[in-house]
Amino acid sequence: MRKSQERSMSYSDESRLSNLLRRITREDDRDRRLATVKQLKEFIQQPENKLVLVKQLDNILAAVHDVLNESSKLLQELRQEGAGCLGLLCASLSYEAEKIFKWIFSKFSSSAKDEVKLLYLCAAYKALETVGEKKAFSSVMQLVMTSLQSILENVDTPELLCKCVKCILLVARCYPHIFSTNFRDTVDILVGWHIDHTQKPSLTQQVSGWLQSLEPFWVADLAFSTTLLGQFLEDMEAYAEDLSHVASGESVDEDVPPPSVSLPKLAALLRVFSTVVRSIGERFSPIRGPPITEAYVTDVLYRVMRCVTAANQVFFSEAVLTAANECVGVLLGSLDPSMTIHCDMVITYGLDQLENCQTCGTDYIISVLNLLTLIVEQINTKLPSSFVEKLFIPSSKLLFLRYHKEKEVVAVAHAVYQAVLSLKNIPVLETAYKLILGEMTCALNNLLHSLQLPEACSEIKHEAFTNHVFNVDNAKFVVIFDLSALTTIGNAKNSLIGMWALSPTVFALLSKNLMIVHSDLAVHFPAIQYAVLYTLYSHCTRHDHFISSSLSSSSPSLFDGAVISTVTTATKKHFSIILNLLGILLKKDNLNQDTRKLLMTWALEVAVLMKKSETYAPLFSLPSFHKFCKGLLANTLVEDVNICLQACSSLHALSSSLPDDLLQRYE
Repeated sequence: MRKSQERSMSYSDESRLSNLLRRITREDDRDRRLATVKQLKEFIQQPENKLVLVKQLDNILAAVHDVLNESSKLLQELRQEGAGCLGLLCASLSYEAEKIFKWIFSKFSSSAKDEVKLLYLCAAYKALETVGEKKAFSSVMQLVMTSLQSILENVDTPELLCKCVKCILLVARCYPHIFSTNFRDTVDILVGWHIDHTQKPSLTQQVSGWLQSLEPFWVADLAFSTTLLGQFLEDMEAYAEDLSHVASGESVDEDVPPPSVSLPKLAALLRVFSTVVRSIGERFSPIRGPPITEAYVTDVLYRVMRCVTAANQVFFSEAVLTAANECVGVLLGSLDPSMTIHCDMVITYGLDQLENCQTCGTDYIISVLNLLTLIVEQINTKLPSSFVEKLFIPSSKLLFLRYHKEKEVVAVAHAVYQAVLSLKNIPVLETAYKLILGEMTCALNNLLHSLQLPEACSEIKHEAFTNHVFNVDNAKFVVIFDLSALTTIGNAKNSLIGMWALSPTVFALLSKNLMIVHSDLAVHFPAIQYAVLYTLYSHCTRHDHFISSSLSSSSPSLFDGAVISTVTTATKKHFSIILNLLGILLKKDNLNQDTRKLLMTWALEVAVLMKKSETYAPLFSLPSFHKFCKGLLANTLVEDVNICLQACSSLHALSSSLPDDLLQRYE
C-alpha cells in the first residue's frame, strides 16, 4: 500500500513539474510566465522533489535554456529568475553537479550574446553561493575552476569579467586548495585589466578590491608577490626614462612611446603597485621579516619617488602624481615609525607636491593632503620644525586649501592640522601652535579693524602674519577652523602638553587671551564667540571641568610626581575661572541664542558635578560661585521657556547647598 502511495505521489510531483515546464515554454502572458518560473524555483528547493528533478533534468535544462535565450528586453526579470532556477537546481542536485556545470559552461561557450553569457555565469554563481562552504561540490570543483579560468582569459567586457571573478572569488574562499594552483594565472589576468588605463576608474577600483581580497594567497606566495612588484618598478623606471629622452630631444627611436602613452601607463603601474602592496596586507612590513626588510621597503620607496620626481620634471601629470602619492603613502605606512628612515627625501617630496596643489583637481589635492598627514604620523617625533613652519606660514598652499569649495578637501586639510597637533615633540608642536595662534590673532584683528576697533591679543601675535590681510569672510572662517583644530590638543585626555607644556595653555588661550570675542565681536560675529566658548567647553568637559584640581593642596605632596603636581597647581584656579566666566556671560543681554543655550548646558553640567561629592562643599563659598548663581538667576525670566527651565534646573540642583544669605538675596 505504501509503495503504491509513493508511486502516486511521485507521479503527482512529476506531473506537476511537467505542467510547470510546459507553461514556462508555452505561456504567452509575461506575468503568468514569471509566476510559473518562481513556482519552479520553489519546487526545486523542496528536498522531497530531488528524485523527480533528476528524472526530468534534461527537460528542465531545455526549458531554462529557452527562457535564458528570450530576446525581448521586457523579459529581463524572467531571465534572471531562470538563471536563479538553474543555479538552485545545480545546488540541489549536487550529485548531478558535474553534468549541470558542464552544460552551463558549454552553453556559455556556444552563446553569441554577452547578455546570455552573463546569465549562465549568474547561474554558476548562484550554485556556488548556495552551496557555500558545505563542500558539496568538492568532486567537481577542479572542473569548475578550470572552466572559470578559461572564461576569465577570454572575457572582453567589464560585466562578464565582474561576474566571472565573483565566481572565482567564491571558489577561492570555499575551496582555497583548488584555487591556489590558479592564483598566479588569475592575478596575471586581473593585473592586465588593472593597468589598462582605457578602462573606467570604477572598474580599476573594483579590480583592485578583488586582488586585495586574495590576501592569504599573496602572503602564501611572497616570492611571486615581490617579483611582481619588482617588474612593476622596472617598468615604471623605463617609462620615466623614456619621458626624459623625449623631453631632451635625444630620442628618435620609434619604439620609444610619446608622453601621451607613457604618462597614463606610468600612472597605471603606480596604481597596481599600490594594490599589490595592499594585497600583501600586514605581511608587507619589515617587522614581519624577510623578504620584506627595512632596506627593501626603503629602497623601493626611494626608487618610486625618484622615478616620479624625474617624470614630473619633464611632464606634469595629475594622474601620475595622484597615483604616486598613494603609492608613497602605502609604502611609508608599512614602515614602523620607530624605524630609521632618511626623512629628508620624503619631506621634500611631500612639500613639493603641496606646491602644485592650488590649481589642480580634487583627487590630486586629497592625495597630497593625505600623504602629508601620513608623513607627520610616520616620521613623527623626528620631524624638523622647518617642515611645520612651511605648512603653516601665510604663503603655504595648505592654508589656501582650507577655503576649497569641496568639503572633502577641507576635511583632509583639517586632518593635517590634527596630525601635527597630535605630535609629542614639544618644540615642533610649539612651532605649529604659535603659528596657528598668530594666524588666529591676525584674523581677529582684521575683524576688529572692519568694526574700526583697536587691535587686541598682542601677546599671541606672530611676526609671520604681521602684514597679512584677511577679508571678513575668510577671517571668520580661519578663526573657527583653527579653533576646531586646537581641540586636538585641548581634548586629549589628561594631556600634559595641552595643560602645561604650551604657552599659553589651551585653557588660558580660550579663557583669557581670547576674551576680546565676548565684547563687540560677539554682537557682530556671534559665530566667533560661540566657537571659542564651544572649544573651551569641550576642553573643560574632557577634564571634568577641572573640579578635582581646584581642591588640591597648593603645596604638592612629596609623593606626587614633579610634573603631575606642577600640572595640578597650574590648573588649580581653572574651576573658579569657569564659574566666573559663566556668571559674567550669562548676565549679558545681547547674547546670541545658540551661545546662551551652550552656556546653559554647560552650567547644568557644572551644577550637577558640584553636587556629586561632599568633598566639593568648599567650592560653594567661592566668590565666583556667587557670580555663577547670579548669572543663572538672570536667565530664569528670559522669554525662551527652555532656557528658563534649564536655569531653574541648575539652581534647583544647587539649592540645598546655597548659603542662607545668598538665598535671601534671590528672594
